[in-house]
Amino acid sequence: MSRAADALSLTRVAAAVALPVALASSIDRPGGAWLPLGLWGVGVATDLLDGPVARRLGGATRHGALLDNAADVTFVLGAAATGAAIGLLAWRVPIAIATAFGAYALASAAGHGEAARAYTPIGHAAGVCNYLLAGLLAAAVLRPGRAWGPVLDAAGLVVLVVNGGAAAVQAAGAVKRARARPGAGRRGRSRRSSA
Repeated sequence: MSRAADALSLTRVAAAVALPVALASSIDRPGGAWLPLGLWGVGVATDLLDGPVARRLGGATRHGALLDNAADVTFVLGAAATGAAIGLLAWRVPIAIATAFGAYALASAAGHGEAARAYTPIGHAAGVCNYLLAGLLAAAVLRPGRAWGPVLDAAGLVVLVVNGGAAAVQAAGAVKRARARPGAGRRGRSRRSSA
């Protein structure tokens, strides 16, 4: 177990808890505030470092992966939901993030062992987009202005589409795994049950 990697993930959880409050309290501040952008920097840095630290120290564990995922979703979903609550994003954006993460979590839970993480390239892209969106929200409260409306609308659309794609890929994988199980589908049913 890598305590250093876990400490990085827990630091991200702390930043995730503080970020919504910082965003909401900074939105109406003339001239903006630096705290949300600083918290976003902490979130990004700890996300980039926790996995490599765990692997380097030989302590990559399933609980560490779960902690990392929980820290990620808490961070990006908290930022997106706050962005929606303060009127910077449409509510469909945090809903898409939650849906994609839910599909990922279900696919991961369906597997066994460390290799059960339901990694997909589009899911990774969704995570990157989610973090970038949180950064844009932090920048928008740092330097408020009308120009952020179209930027956040476009970024929200990208996040919506990529997270929707990630959820669809996970759902398709679940259907494929279900069909591949012995006894699945019509072939595994008795004649009486298929009537």
